[in-house]
Amino acid sequence: MNSFLASHPNARVRNIYELDGDRVVEIEWWENTNRIILDPKTYIQGIISYKMRVKLRKFGDARKTAEFFYRITPPEKQSALWHLTGQLSLELPQCYEVAEPNNPVIVKPKRRNTKTKKVKKLIQHTLPLSGISAQLHTMNIEDGGVPLSEQ
Repeated sequence: MNSFLASHPNARVRNIYELDGDRVVEIEWWENTNRIILDPKTYIQGIISYKMRVKLRKFGDARKTAEFFYRITPPEKQSALWHLTGQLSLELPQCYEVAEPNNPVIVKPKRRNTKTKKVKKLIQHTLPLSGISAQLHTMNIEDGGVPLSEQ
C-alpha cells in the first residue's frame, strides 16, 4: 500500500476497515490532465479524480480486483501569473483528448482444474485363514491363548 501511495501523487487513504477477516482500503487521488497553452498568460487544464476500494488479505495482497471509479472534470480556461511557454493555440478537439483511466489493481483468476476427482471409498475385505496361518491360529488357541483374529 505504501508503494502504491508513493507512486501516485496526491493520493491519500480515505478509510480502512475490517471485513470478514480481511482489510478493505479506500484510496482517493487526483491528477491534472495535459496542459494546453492558448497564449503566454492562459491555458486549459482539466482534473481526473479517482476512488478505489480494494480488499486485502492479511499479508497485503489483493483478494480480488478493486472497485475503481473515476471522474473527469471538463477542462477550464485558466490564467497564470507567470509567463507560459510551450505549444500555443491548437484547436481544442485536436489536442485535448483524455485517455480513459484503467483500474490499477486487477487480480487474474487462478486456473482451476475442471475435472474433479471422485474419492473412492475404501472397503476392507475379510480373508479366511489358510495354510500355515490357520495352523498357527489353532496352536495358539490350544495353548490357551486369546484368538487374535479370525480373519
